[in-house]
Amino acid sequence: MARPADPERTDEARRAATRNRLIGDRVTPETADTWIAEWEAHAAAEGLERGAAHWEAGWTWIIQTIARGGRPLYRVRTASRRVGHCLAR
Repeated sequence: MARPADPERTDEARRAATRNRLIGDRVTPETADTWIAEWEAHAAAEGLERGAAHWEAGWTWIIQTIARGGRPLYRVRTASRRVGHCLAR
């Protein structure tokens, strides 16, 4: 009998697939990571639940944001805490 799916592992796999999809579309790995982080922050602020629909919506949000000329925000951090945001250049 098959083991039940672990929602956390499934979410990690969907996150990785979205990252790989961005990289396949010629986004650098660093920029893909930033876009993923931006989507996760946006989705959390909107109260969106994790799951397959979460990552499909994330893909759409990232691609539409890029198409509108959007740029990801890089998180500026110190060793101990987040300091703020600045636009990527």
